Amino acid sequence: MARVRWRLAGACATALLAAGCMFTHDPNDPAAAFAADTVQTVTETPAGTLDERMTRAVDDALARGADVSIALLDRREGTYSAVADATSFPTASVVKLFIADDVLFREARAEHELTPEEHDLIGRMLERSDDDAANTLWNEYGGPEIVEDVVGRYQLTATTTPYDDNWWNTETTPADLVDYYAGLLDGRGGLDDGRRTEILTHLRASNATSTEGYDQRFGLPDGLGAETTLAVKQGWMCCIDDRWTHVSTGIVGEDDRYVLVVVSREDLDYGDDDADYPDTSLTAAVDDVSAAHARETVTEVVRTVFPLQRIA
Repeated sequence: MARVRWRLAGACATALLAAGCMFTHDPNDPAAAFAADTVQTVTETPAGTLDERMTRAVDDALARGADVSIALLDRREGTYSAVADATSFPTASVVKLFIADDVLFREARAEHELTPEEHDLIGRMLERSDDDAANTLWNEYGGPEIVEDVVGRYQLTATTTPYDDNWWNTETTPADLVDYYAGLLDGRGGLDDGRRTEILTHLRASNATSTEGYDQRFGLPDGLGAETTLAVKQGWMCCIDDRWTHVSTGIVGEDDRYVLVVVSREDLDYGDDDADYPDTSLTAAVDDVSAAHARETVTEVVRTVFPLQRIA
Protein backbone atom coordinates (compact mmCIF):
# COMPACT_ATOMS: atom_id res chain seq x y z
CA MET A 1 0.00 0.00 0.00
CA ALA A 2 1.36 3.41 -0.92
CA ARG A 3 2.30 5.50 2.09
CA VAL A 4 1.04 9.05 2.61
CA ARG A 5 4.02 11.18 3.59
CA TRP A 6 3.37 13.64 6.38
CA ARG A 7 6.17 16.00 5.43
CA LEU A 8 6.95 17.56 2.08
CA ALA A 9 10.35 16.28 0.98
CA GLY A 10 12.05 17.96 3.91
CA ALA A 11 10.60 21.39 3.18
CA CYS A 12 10.85 22.19 6.88
CA ALA A 13 13.94 20.11 7.42
CA THR A 14 16.80 22.58 7.22
CA ALA A 15 15.36 25.88 8.33
CA LEU A 16 15.97 26.74 11.95
CA LEU A 17 12.85 28.84 12.04
CA ALA A 18 10.64 27.24 9.45
CA ALA A 19 7.24 28.45 8.41
CA GLY A 20 4.40 25.92 8.51
CA CYS A 21 4.22 23.25 5.82
CA MET A 22 0.79 22.44 4.40
CA PHE A 23 -0.57 19.17 3.03
CA THR A 24 -3.73 17.10 3.32
CA HIS A 25 -4.70 13.90 5.10
CA ASP A 26 -8.01 12.19 5.77
CA PRO A 27 -8.05 11.19 9.48
CA ASN A 28 -10.42 8.35 10.30
CA ASP A 29 -9.10 6.74 13.44
CA PRO A 30 -10.68 8.38 16.52
CA ALA A 31 -9.68 6.97 19.91
CA ALA A 32 -11.12 7.16 23.40
CA ALA A 33 -10.45 10.30 25.41
CA PHE A 34 -8.33 10.35 28.53
CA ALA A 35 -9.24 12.61 31.45
CA ALA A 36 -6.28 14.59 32.76
CA ASP A 37 -5.83 15.00 36.49
CA THR A 38 -5.89 18.78 36.32
CA VAL A 39 -7.71 21.02 33.85
CA GLN A 40 -6.98 24.72 33.85
CA THR A 41 -9.21 27.28 32.15
CA VAL A 42 -7.42 30.09 30.34
CA THR A 43 -9.34 32.66 28.33
CA GLU A 44 -6.67 34.99 26.97
CA THR A 45 -5.97 35.21 23.26
CA PRO A 46 -2.47 33.94 22.35
CA ALA A 47 -0.08 36.61 21.13
CA GLY A 48 1.28 36.21 17.62
CA THR A 49 0.97 33.45 15.07
CA LEU A 50 2.01 29.87 15.70
CA ASP A 51 5.23 30.39 13.74
CA GLU A 52 6.00 33.56 15.69
CA ARG A 53 5.47 31.78 18.99
CA MET A 54 7.69 28.90 17.87
CA THR A 55 10.39 31.42 16.98
CA ARG A 56 10.08 33.09 20.37
CA ALA A 57 10.23 29.73 22.16
CA VAL A 58 13.41 28.76 20.31
CA ASP A 59 15.04 32.11 21.11
CA ASP A 60 14.09 31.90 24.79
CA ALA A 61 15.45 28.36 25.03
CA LEU A 62 18.70 29.40 23.37
CA ALA A 63 19.13 32.04 26.06
CA ARG A 64 18.91 29.21 28.61
CA GLY A 65 21.62 27.24 26.83
CA ALA A 66 19.35 24.93 24.84
CA ASP A 67 18.83 24.11 21.18
CA VAL A 68 15.22 23.17 20.57
CA SER A 69 13.32 21.33 17.85
CA ILE A 70 9.53 21.39 17.54
CA ALA A 71 7.18 19.47 15.24
CA LEU A 72 3.38 19.74 15.25
CA LEU A 73 0.95 17.83 13.05
CA ASP A 74 -2.76 18.65 12.89
CA ARG A 75 -4.25 15.40 11.60
CA ARG A 76 -7.70 16.89 11.06
CA GLU A 77 -6.61 19.91 9.03
CA GLY A 78 -3.61 18.22 7.43
CA THR A 79 -1.18 20.97 8.47
CA TYR A 80 2.36 20.63 9.74
CA SER A 81 4.54 23.25 11.43
CA ALA A 82 8.10 22.69 12.55
CA VAL A 83 11.39 24.15 13.68
CA ALA A 84 14.59 22.17 13.05
CA ASP A 85 12.58 18.98 12.58
CA ALA A 86 15.39 17.20 10.70
CA THR A 87 17.86 17.56 13.56
CA SER A 88 19.00 14.12 14.68
CA PHE A 89 19.12 13.20 18.36
CA PRO A 90 19.31 10.08 20.55
CA THR A 91 15.83 8.86 21.39
CA ALA A 92 16.58 7.93 25.00
CA SER A 93 13.43 6.29 26.40
CA VAL A 94 11.20 7.35 23.52
CA VAL A 95 12.51 4.29 21.66
CA LYS A 96 10.43 2.24 24.10
CA LEU A 97 7.57 3.03 21.74
CA PHE A 98 9.41 1.11 19.03
CA ILE A 99 10.12 -1.81 21.36
CA ALA A 100 6.46 -2.12 22.34
CA ASP A 101 5.30 -1.71 18.75
CA ASP A 102 7.59 -4.38 17.35
CA VAL A 103 6.99 -6.94 20.08
CA LEU A 104 3.22 -6.56 19.64
CA PHE A 105 3.53 -6.68 15.84
CA ARG A 106 5.41 -9.98 16.03
CA GLU A 107 2.72 -11.35 18.31
CA ALA A 108 0.06 -10.29 15.79
CA ARG A 109 1.94 -12.19 13.07
CA ALA A 110 2.00 -15.27 15.32
CA GLU A 111 5.80 -15.22 15.48
CA HIS A 112 5.45 -15.65 19.22
CA GLU A 113 2.86 -15.44 21.98
CA LEU A 114 3.45 -12.86 24.67
CA THR A 115 3.04 -13.95 28.25
CA PRO A 116 1.00 -11.88 30.72
CA GLU A 117 4.32 -10.94 32.31
CA GLU A 118 5.59 -9.56 28.99
CA HIS A 119 2.44 -7.50 28.51
CA ASP A 120 3.10 -6.16 32.00
CA LEU A 121 6.63 -5.25 30.93
CA ILE A 122 5.19 -3.24 28.03
CA GLY A 123 2.94 -1.34 30.42
CA ARG A 124 5.76 -0.59 32.86
CA MET A 125 8.02 0.47 30.01
CA LEU A 126 5.50 2.92 28.53
CA GLU A 127 3.80 4.28 31.65
CA ARG A 128 6.75 4.50 34.04
CA SER A 129 9.61 4.39 31.52
CA ASP A 130 10.98 1.31 33.27
CA ASP A 131 14.50 0.63 31.97
CA ASP A 132 14.66 -2.93 33.28
CA ALA A 133 11.48 -3.77 31.38
CA ALA A 134 12.95 -2.23 28.22
CA ASN A 135 16.21 -4.15 28.66
CA THR A 136 14.36 -7.44 29.02
CA LEU A 137 12.25 -6.99 25.89
CA TRP A 138 15.12 -5.48 23.87
CA ASN A 139 17.41 -8.41 24.62
CA GLU A 140 14.71 -11.05 24.17
CA TYR A 141 13.36 -9.82 20.84
CA GLY A 142 16.36 -8.87 18.78
CA GLY A 143 17.86 -5.63 20.02
CA PRO A 144 18.68 -3.37 17.04
CA GLU A 145 16.52 -5.55 14.77
CA ILE A 146 13.54 -4.03 16.58
CA VAL A 147 14.49 -0.59 15.28
CA GLU A 148 15.18 -1.93 11.79
CA ASP A 149 11.72 -3.50 11.65
CA VAL A 150 9.93 -0.36 12.85
CA VAL A 151 11.92 1.79 10.41
CA GLY A 152 10.86 -0.47 7.56
CA ARG A 153 7.20 -0.74 8.49
CA TYR A 154 6.77 2.98 9.14
CA GLN A 155 9.25 4.13 6.47
CA LEU A 156 11.20 6.31 8.87
CA THR A 157 13.86 7.80 6.65
CA ALA A 158 16.05 9.42 9.32
CA THR A 159 15.95 6.85 12.13
CA THR A 160 18.97 4.59 12.66
CA THR A 161 19.95 1.74 14.96
CA PRO A 162 22.16 2.52 17.97
CA TYR A 163 25.87 2.56 17.25
CA ASP A 164 26.58 0.49 20.37
CA ASP A 165 23.44 -1.72 20.41
CA ASN A 166 22.07 0.12 23.46
CA TRP A 167 18.43 1.03 22.86
CA TRP A 168 18.75 4.55 24.26
CA ASN A 169 21.28 5.49 21.57
CA THR A 170 18.85 4.91 18.71
CA GLU A 171 18.92 8.06 16.54
CA THR A 172 15.86 9.77 15.10
CA THR A 173 14.42 13.19 14.24
CA PRO A 174 11.28 15.07 15.31
CA ALA A 175 9.88 14.62 11.81
CA ASP A 176 10.33 10.85 11.98
CA LEU A 177 8.65 10.69 15.38
CA VAL A 178 5.66 12.59 14.01
CA ASP A 179 5.57 10.11 11.13
CA TYR A 180 5.70 7.23 13.58
CA TYR A 181 2.83 8.51 15.71
CA ALA A 182 0.74 9.28 12.62
CA GLY A 183 1.35 5.79 11.28
CA LEU A 184 0.51 4.25 14.63
CA LEU A 185 -2.81 6.09 14.75
CA ASP A 186 -3.93 5.29 11.22
CA GLY A 187 -2.59 1.73 11.17
CA ARG A 188 0.02 2.22 8.46
CA GLY A 189 2.62 0.48 10.59
CA GLY A 190 0.65 -2.75 10.51
CA LEU A 191 -0.59 -3.00 14.09
CA ASP A 192 -4.18 -4.11 14.50
CA ASP A 193 -6.75 -2.07 16.44
CA GLY A 194 -6.39 -4.03 19.65
CA ARG A 195 -2.63 -3.72 19.86
CA ARG A 196 -2.67 -0.04 18.89
CA THR A 197 -5.18 0.49 21.68
CA GLU A 198 -2.88 -1.32 24.10
CA ILE A 199 -0.06 1.12 23.35
CA LEU A 200 -2.30 4.20 23.45
CA THR A 201 -3.91 3.15 26.72
CA HIS A 202 -0.50 2.97 28.36
CA LEU A 203 0.54 6.34 26.93
CA ARG A 204 -2.63 7.93 28.31
CA ALA A 205 -1.76 6.46 31.70
CA SER A 206 1.76 7.91 31.76
CA ASN A 207 2.89 8.28 35.35
CA ALA A 208 4.12 11.55 36.84
CA THR A 209 7.41 9.90 37.77
CA SER A 210 9.47 7.10 36.28
CA THR A 211 10.21 3.84 38.04
CA GLU A 212 13.46 5.41 39.26
CA GLY A 213 11.68 8.55 40.47
CA TYR A 214 12.54 10.94 37.63
CA ASP A 215 9.97 13.68 37.03
CA GLN A 216 8.14 12.84 33.77
CA ARG A 217 5.83 15.87 33.75
CA PHE A 218 8.12 18.15 31.73
CA GLY A 219 7.04 19.42 28.34
CA LEU A 220 3.60 18.29 27.21
CA PRO A 221 2.07 17.21 30.55
CA ASP A 222 2.97 20.39 32.45
CA GLY A 223 2.73 22.70 29.45
CA LEU A 224 -0.70 21.62 28.19
CA GLY A 225 -2.67 21.67 31.43
CA ALA A 226 -5.92 22.68 29.72
CA GLU A 227 -5.91 19.63 27.45
CA THR A 228 -8.18 16.81 28.56
CA THR A 229 -6.86 14.21 26.10
CA LEU A 230 -3.14 13.52 26.26
CA ALA A 231 -1.04 10.43 25.52
CA VAL A 232 2.68 10.93 26.06
CA LYS A 233 6.08 9.26 25.97
CA GLN A 234 9.02 11.08 27.48
CA GLY A 235 12.74 10.58 27.15
CA TRP A 236 15.87 12.01 28.79
CA MET A 237 19.58 11.28 28.97
CA CYS A 238 22.92 12.83 29.79
CA CYS A 239 25.59 13.71 28.78
CA ILE A 240 26.25 13.63 25.03
CA ASP A 241 28.55 16.55 24.17
CA ASP A 242 28.15 17.74 27.78
CA ARG A 243 24.44 18.32 27.26
CA TRP A 244 21.12 17.09 28.58
CA THR A 245 18.68 15.68 26.05
CA HIS A 246 14.99 15.87 26.94
CA VAL A 247 12.28 14.65 24.59
CA SER A 248 8.56 15.23 25.13
CA THR A 249 6.27 13.55 22.62
CA GLY A 250 2.66 12.61 22.31
CA ILE A 251 -0.84 12.71 20.93
CA VAL A 252 -3.07 15.59 21.97
CA GLY A 253 -6.75 16.47 21.66
CA GLU A 254 -10.05 14.82 20.96
CA ASP A 255 -10.01 12.21 18.20
CA ASP A 256 -6.20 12.20 18.53
CA ARG A 257 -6.11 15.37 16.48
CA TYR A 258 -2.53 16.52 17.12
CA VAL A 259 0.89 14.95 17.25
CA LEU A 260 3.49 17.08 19.04
CA VAL A 261 7.22 16.50 19.48
CA VAL A 262 9.54 18.81 21.43
CA VAL A 263 13.26 18.09 21.78
CA SER A 264 15.76 20.08 23.83
CA ARG A 265 19.53 19.67 23.98
CA GLU A 266 20.76 21.86 26.84
CA ASP A 267 24.20 22.65 28.22
CA LEU A 268 24.91 21.36 31.72
CA ASP A 269 24.38 24.18 34.20
CA TYR A 270 25.37 23.95 37.87
CA GLY A 271 26.09 27.62 38.39
CA ASP A 272 29.23 28.02 40.49
CA ASP A 273 28.95 24.54 42.00
CA ASP A 274 31.16 21.63 41.05
CA ALA A 275 29.24 18.49 40.16
CA ASP A 276 29.90 15.14 38.54
CA TYR A 277 28.20 14.53 35.22
CA PRO A 278 24.98 12.55 35.77
CA ASP A 279 25.54 9.52 33.52
CA THR A 280 21.92 8.40 33.13
CA SER A 281 22.97 4.90 32.12
CA LEU A 282 24.24 4.55 35.69
CA THR A 283 22.19 6.97 37.79
CA ALA A 284 18.62 8.26 37.84
CA ALA A 285 19.69 11.92 38.30
CA VAL A 286 16.46 12.49 40.23
CA ASP A 287 17.78 15.45 42.22
CA ASP A 288 20.17 16.81 39.61
CA VAL A 289 19.92 20.62 39.48
CA SER A 290 20.93 20.84 35.83
CA ALA A 291 18.30 18.25 34.90
CA ALA A 292 15.62 20.30 36.65
CA HIS A 293 16.71 23.39 34.70
CA ALA A 294 16.55 21.44 31.44
CA ARG A 295 13.08 20.10 32.23
CA GLU A 296 11.86 23.63 32.91
CA THR A 297 13.21 24.69 29.52
CA VAL A 298 11.12 22.09 27.70
CA THR A 299 7.99 23.01 29.63
CA GLU A 300 8.48 26.72 28.95
CA VAL A 301 8.88 25.98 25.23
CA VAL A 302 5.46 24.31 25.23
CA ARG A 303 3.89 27.13 27.24
CA THR A 304 5.34 29.78 24.95
CA VAL A 305 4.08 28.06 21.81
CA PHE A 306 0.70 27.29 23.41
CA PRO A 307 0.05 30.06 25.99
CA LEU A 308 -3.55 28.95 26.52
CA GLN A 309 -2.17 25.61 27.73
CA ARG A 310 -3.99 23.87 24.92
CA ILE A 311 -3.21 23.54 21.23
CA ALA A 312 -6.54 24.83 19.90
